[in-house]
Formats: sequence, structure tokens, C-alpha cells
Amino acid sequence: MSDEGIAGQESVAAQLPTGVERAEEWDGIGNEFAGVQFRKVWTRNGARLQLYVPKTEATVLLDAMALEVLAEQTPEFFTHLIATRLGSEDA
Repeated sequence: MSDEGIAGQESVAAQLPTGVERAEEWDGIGNEFAGVQFRKVWTRNGARLQLYVPKTEATVLLDAMALEVLAEQTPEFFTHLIATRLGSEDA
């Protein structure tokens, strides 16, 4: 990861989203096309997985039920989501 990516990650990590009481350290995955940071956080309603996309500054908190629904999707479902996001006319 570049120094800029680490610096950006640290500034985001210093700020807990509304309702988050504590959080683990960030980790991440990426390739030449995309990168996502993730960490486990705790709210008063339980643990969540926080995802953060530095490129767009998008963030989301997912609970166990949302993650279970994602895990049950087919690869074709994700192919459709990616195509739609990229503006494919086939989507």
C-alpha cells in the first residue's frame, strides 16, 4: 500500500461512524482495479463489518444477516452488480 493510502486510512480510522463504540485495526484487499479496507466494529446492537472504499470514500456497516445474504449469492449476481456499476449496456 502506498504512503498516501496509509495516511488516508489512518485519518478514516481515527473517526468512528455514528453509533460505533469501538473498532479493530483496518485491514484491506485490492488489486489494480479496486481496493477495500475492512474492520470489525462494535455497536450497541452487536458486531458489524465496516467496509471502506478510499477511492470513493464510501462506507457501509454490515451485520451478520447482511453478510449471510451476500454469501448466498451466485457469482452471476455479482457480475451483474459490477456490470451495472460500470455502466454496461448488457446489465
